[in-house]
Amino acid sequence: MDNYNRKPETKRLGFQFLPLMETATILSQVSIIMLLMIGTSFASPIQIRSIEMKRDRGYDYLDVYTSGWSKATGLLLEDRLYIDFPDASFAKGVTVAKKRSARIERIELVKPARIIVHLKKKIDYDVVNVFGRDKTVVEIGDRLDGLFTRQLAWEKADVKKRGQPLKPIKFVPAAAGALKGRTIVIDPGHGGDDPGAFSRDSKAEKNLTLPTAQTLATLLREAGATVYLTRDEDRRANLKDVAAFANRSGADIFISLHYNSSYDHRLSGSETYYYNPVSRRFAETLHEAVVRGLGRRDRGLHRVPFYVIKNTEMPSVLLEPLYLTDADESGLADSPRFRTRLAENIVKGVETYFRDRVH
Repeated sequence: MDNYNRKPETKRLGFQFLPLMETATILSQVSIIMLLMIGTSFASPIQIRSIEMKRDRGYDYLDVYTSGWSKATGLLLEDRLYIDFPDASFAKGVTVAKKRSARIERIELVKPARIIVHLKKKIDYDVVNVFGRDKTVVEIGDRLDGLFTRQLAWEKADVKKRGQPLKPIKFVPAAAGALKGRTIVIDPGHGGDDPGAFSRDSKAEKNLTLPTAQTLATLLREAGATVYLTRDEDRRANLKDVAAFANRSGADIFISLHYNSSYDHRLSGSETYYYNPVSRRFAETLHEAVVRGLGRRDRGLHRVPFYVIKNTEMPSVLLEPLYLTDADESGLADSPRFRTRLAENIVKGVETYFRDRVH
């Protein structure tokens, strides 16, 4: 009788019996994991099935139909708009229904899942991923403002003025990082009697570009670069002096920092400008880093003969990361958190540019 009342000596067998409920729970969890693995292994990859061009209310539309949910991203680089589906591929026999357009020259498909829209004119665009309908809509319209003309007219007058003597400041490398051996010139736009644009709460652009440039300079030197600021206080130098200093400095790259504005308060987003061909790849890399990192509307990369990027010899860009006249973006430039985020993404773009150039 005593033998029947004894508990099993499980230790001799190298395992322990578990209570029934605990055993059932473990088996259930294992079953769920196995089902998920099986479902994942047999799930069909997302495919782009068809693309339809439409016109409505003065806009061109691309309706992109997929076999499942896929979040597309856009990037506007001058006369080409790139729409990427990072988790998809083109289906065999994918169809493109085209219409004549004053904006779109042609549509190119590049594997695995990139749509390149070749453009006839400058545009603004938006990408809407329609959740639950396996569809992405790309809206393409005419560019809304004439910023280039106004900015060039201001510069033409400014270069004729006599500015204060340039007083650049040098930041020596703080560590041997990814940018070791690189020299970078940063130009905080405006200053002194040139306030630049104003935010909706009356903050002058000159007082926003300077702390942004100082934050950026700190992060760049921490990444190993030697950095020059063309100003470290509220003063205005002539644009000719800025370009001349950059050319004398032996800099590898030049970045002019600004914040945008418009009479049309609907405008928002990030823009990047370059002019000389040597600057194109740097401008593309930096624009993508800023657009992806900030998540603001992409208003494109543009080739415009702004003075400092036209008259500097090294790869040079002029950045306009947001609009001070937009209700949502107006206060961002005065936020230390935003300035740090912007600077971090500029540094990422700079590091990517130099890394890719080496390889």
